[in-house]
Parts: sequence; structure tokens; C-alpha cells
Amino acid sequence: MTDGSEADAERPGEEARRGIERSETLPGVSQSGDVRERVTQLECPVCGRGNPVDARFCAGCGHRFAADGAAESHDDGGADPLLGRIIAERYRIEELLGRGGMGVVYRVEHVRINKLMAMKLLHGALARDREVVKRFKREAEAVSRLDHPNTVQVFDFGQSEGMMFLVMEYLPGRDLGQVVKEDGALSFVRVARIAAQVCGSVQQAHELGIVHRDLKPENVMMLEDRAVKDYVKVLDFGLAKLREHEESAEKSITRAGHILGTPYYMAPEHIRGERVDARSDVYAMGALMYKALTGVPPFWSSTPVGVLTMHLTEDVVAPSEKAPKLEIPEVADRILVRCMQKDPKDRYQSMEELRADLFAYLEGVGQKEGLSSTKLARVGGAMIPTESGRQREVATRGDVDDFERRIRRRSQAGYALVMLMLGVALGGGWWAWQQRPRPQATTETEPNDALVSADPLPPDTPFEAYLGRRLDEERSDADFYRLDNPGGERRVVRVDVSAIPNMDLVFELYKEGITSAPVLTADSGSMGVPESVPNFVIDGPTYYLRVRELWESGRLPTENVSDPYTVRWSFVTPEEGDEREVNDSLELAEEVTMGSRRRGWIGWGGDVDAYCLSGDATDVVARVEGVSSLDLVLEVVDRVTGRVRRYDAHEVGQGEVSEAVPRAQDGTLCFEVAAHRPKVGSGNDADEPYVLVIEHGGEEAAE
Repeated sequence: MTDGSEADAERPGEEARRGIERSETLPGVSQSGDVRERVTQLECPVCGRGNPVDARFCAGCGHRFAADGAAESHDDGGADPLLGRIIAERYRIEELLGRGGMGVVYRVEHVRINKLMAMKLLHGALARDREVVKRFKREAEAVSRLDHPNTVQVFDFGQSEGMMFLVMEYLPGRDLGQVVKEDGALSFVRVARIAAQVCGSVQQAHELGIVHRDLKPENVMMLEDRAVKDYVKVLDFGLAKLREHEESAEKSITRAGHILGTPYYMAPEHIRGERVDARSDVYAMGALMYKALTGVPPFWSSTPVGVLTMHLTEDVVAPSEKAPKLEIPEVADRILVRCMQKDPKDRYQSMEELRADLFAYLEGVGQKEGLSSTKLARVGGAMIPTESGRQREVATRGDVDDFERRIRRRSQAGYALVMLMLGVALGGGWWAWQQRPRPQATTETEPNDALVSADPLPPDTPFEAYLGRRLDEERSDADFYRLDNPGGERRVVRVDVSAIPNMDLVFELYKEGITSAPVLTADSGSMGVPESVPNFVIDGPTYYLRVRELWESGRLPTENVSDPYTVRWSFVTPEEGDEREVNDSLELAEEVTMGSRRRGWIGWGGDVDAYCLSGDATDVVARVEGVSSLDLVLEVVDRVTGRVRRYDAHEVGQGEVSEAVPRAQDGTLCFEVAAHRPKVGSGNDADEPYVLVIEHGGEEAAE
């Protein structure tokens, strides 16, 4: 049983039912503003951020509020601006499931297979933070490799329309925290069956170098209407690590009055800010089982700091002593108390070891049936009723894999014929279109603010234009240009846009046929600074270039009819060893080998160049030679463990050298080169290259 104070302190809320990470307000921690200020704030329906009552735009994600100034609500089913939208050309957003500290979660339908999934979207402010986005991609890539039947399956992740998304299984049911709250404490037989499944899931993650860091009842979903009794899935692998990115122990517990992690289940070494490993998850597993078995957490206080102090200083009371009326067996005391020893050396040393003891107990009472990974893997997707009463199926990993295989087979079967017919049609149309008489223009023709009215922009031709009358109160004037690449061959281009004194210019490149999002965005981040990209790879016949002012929510766009800008592009011939854009993520990284020398450019503000080592190697050192105008940063990434080493010891104009990596397997060791973005200045140099050298360590490399 629980008293009212503990229930309030741990109430999971709507989002916890779907396994969303959340931030709980710390009892006893002072919050900014008084009650009246919080009541009169305008809450954003997209990211949940509080805003002044007269705000027109959300300061967190840029969402525009209703014209009457009232906050829009999700309750009416139509106020959420994302409902009904299709993300990444395949996920239709249907229903908001909940919000957490990192983002929002929706139920979505995969429009090609007509099955339900869940989509997590990062909050707008986080999606614009380059470091958060890099870590989000890295964590999602690691978690997507988990395929245990008791782990929530991650199907897809990426970026679309400026939003970072993660697509995973939709899990109808209740989380374990809800079950205990609504149904009361569970028998040790049920707790052992649930915990054995969780142990199997987390053990696989540990074998891949992933520590969960946030095991708690709200991250264990109990699924309904399944063939296996008390079938569970574990949520939120890797995301606790994303939230705690290189923070001190104190900051990892609280930030701006919110908890990151859950005090009731945190191991002592986690609280102290020391290194966490698999045994930290074992401790949290013991605390989780304790709550499910007794109805209360192992330690409770009126403040989170009090709970954390008890984890550090007090021995856990055996569950049978905490709840003597529940007839808890002695074996439960032995297992849980061993899990929750203060010193990690005194605990179970792995989830597999804990799972073996749980299985031994279940076998002794005849309750082990159905818990093998083979039997669990055969449990299919659930059917859920919709508002209309129609049954709809939840997607599984098998559904996604089957769909991708069908797409590949169809593509292979019809590719040659379709490409031949398309090539003939496009070739004939292209030739006829090219033969039409037209003057060689060197100035824009208004209006040219849409693709259909784009000005033709020949290569090597300076083109003068103005960003004059704004399109509306949110968007500046925008100029579109058509860039033609005869034959559609893979070629490298350079694009230059001169500055306008009172504007922060941005240019974007779109590929014909894929216009939902730009393939390149160049923005140095400074007013009155030109934009250039020295070496972008194109591989199609037609691209569109849009030049505009950087749009900022809540600020009236600038108009300038007196200061023109000049736009120019040209084909360039790259030299041997030059980088090939776009290579700004690990998914798009270029291959390098031992002894490689790659010449690259930080071509625009925020540009990142990624390279991954091909082939097995030992004693690997990365060295980047400096650029006179930039302060370069070198990061070495282990794709297996997600570990990142950052090298930034030198100043502007100097290079960086990594420590030697003793052993690297094919494709697992990657290098990222970027530059600090200064408060004043562009933070990029499109003309002077850096040089990245991959070599063996030793005295010569050190020198």
C-alpha cells in the first residue's frame, strides 16, 4: 500500500502509460515565478513550453498561437497543428499520446502498410541543437540494433521538415507503475515472471555496450490481450544517457527544478556521478521489483534529496519486513536485497545472473512456461479498436521487414523498364524544352518566390536580385532559381551568395522531385555575411536554389529594395582526396582507410564532416591540420558503444590530434570535423580547406 504523499510524488501521468521519458517537478525545490504567473502563462500545444500571455509564437519551437491569443488545446482533436500531417512521406500523425521532457509522442499510421506505430518527436528547441541532434542520431542508431522480444522495437529514425523523429512499436496497455497503483502489490510469482523478461531485454543491451540508466516501473509496459501472461516490453533505452550528456552528478539529478532520472530507483554510484555499468541497472531492477512486490519504493522521503540520501546511507529493509501481511517468500528477500547492495561488487554481476535465479524460482513453482526468448518472439502484433469500432493492427518488426523486402523486389523487377520509359520521356521533353528561344537574363524576374516561377540560373553567370517586399508577416521575400545539370550526371558544384548589410541570408538547395525538404541549407548565422558552399555533389538533371532571409518567430521580416545581392554557381572539378558533401552525419559518412589524407571544407555555419574507417586496424590516430580563420574540433566516435572523444586543445588556425585507438573493426570507428561557431563571425570558411590524416600512432604521429 502507498500513502498519499508517495503516490503524488510518483504519479506517472498520461505520458508514462506510453513509456515516455518525463521530468517531474522536485518537491521542495523553488520554481521561478509564483502561482499566479504560472497560471497566466500560455502553454504551447506542440512542445509544452510556457510563454507570456500575449505571445504570438512559442519561444521553444516557433509554433504560432491562435489569433485570439488563447492557448490551443489538444483536447478538441483538431487544434494540434501536426495532426493529420504525413512525416517523412510515410507516417500519418493520428493522436497525441503524451509529452515528456525531451519531446512529444504520437500514434501514427504507416500509410503504406496501414498499421499503427508510435512516433517520438524531439521538442523544437532540442531539434535545433546540433549537439543534441548528433547524440539523438547516435543513440537511436545504437538502440535500433536491439531486437530482443521484450524490448520495444525501433523501426526508423531521422529528420523531416526540421523535426527529429523516432518511430517505434505502438504498445497498447498499462505500464507497471499503473498496474501497481491501480491493482495493488503483485505476488512474487508475477514479479519474477515480469523481471525475468526485463532481465533478458536489458542483458542484450548490456552485451552491446548500452546501459539503460533509467529502469523504473513506468518504463516497463505490460501488454494486453497477448498469449503470454504478463508479457512486457522495456522502453527508453539510451534516452536517459542523452538527457544526462556529460553532466556533473548534481546536474544529472536536477536541472531548472526538474528531475532527470527517478530517485526511487537510482544506484548509489549513479547518484554520486560515478561511472555506471550493468550493475547499476541491476540495482534499479531490484528497486523496481521491490515497488511491484510491496507497493512502495525501497526508500521514501518527502523530498527527492531525502530519497537520494537514503540510497547512499541506509541499508534496504527486506521486502517481507516492509510488508509483513503480504506473505513474501524468503527467496524474494534474498534476491532483492542482493540486487540493492551499496557496493556494486556485492550485487549480481550481470542481468543474466539475476535472471538465472529468477528462473530457478519460477521452475520450482511451475511458472517458467512460455518465458523462453523463442516463444516470446512468436507473439504477434495486437489488434486494437478505433473510434469507429474497426479493429486495427499494431505493426511489428516482421511487418516492417516484409514491407521493405517487397519494395526491394518490386524495384528490381520494374526498375529497368520504368527507367527506360522515363528516360525517353524526360530526354525528349528536356531536348524540346532546351530548344525554346529565351534570352540570357542576369537579373531576377519577379515574382520568383515559388518553384513554378523560378528564374533559370546558368552556371558561371553572376545574377543580381533583391529581397524586397515580404511575403507576409512571418516570411521575407524569397527568390527561387533553377539550376540545370545536363544529363543528370554526378557532378560537384560551388554556390556563392553575396551579403545584404541588414539581413542574415540563408540559401537552400532542393532536388527536383524531392521538394518536401532541402538537400542542403547554408546559414553562417551572422547578419551581413555572405554564404558559400565550395563542393556540393549533385546527381540529377534539375535543382532549385532558394535565397531568403533567416526567418525568426515573432520578428517582422526585413524588406530591402536598395541593396542587391549576387548569386552565382559553377561546376568544379574536385581533386583526388577531396571530401564529397553531404557527409554531415554518421549515416552519410565517407569511407577512409589507414594512410588517407582527405581535404575538406567547413563550408557553412554548423557544417560537420563525417568519415568512417574502412577495414580492421590497430593503433589508429586521427590528425586534422588547421584552417587559419577557424577553431577546429575533432571528435572520434565508437559506433558500437556510442562513446565519443572530443579533441579541442588548440586555438584558431591550429589543428587537433587524437589519442591512439588500440583496435578498430571495419566501419565502427568514425571521425567528425567541425568548427566552433563564434558569437561574432561566420564560423565557416568556404575557401581554405583543412586536411584530415588517418595514420598509425607512435612517435612519428605524436610529433
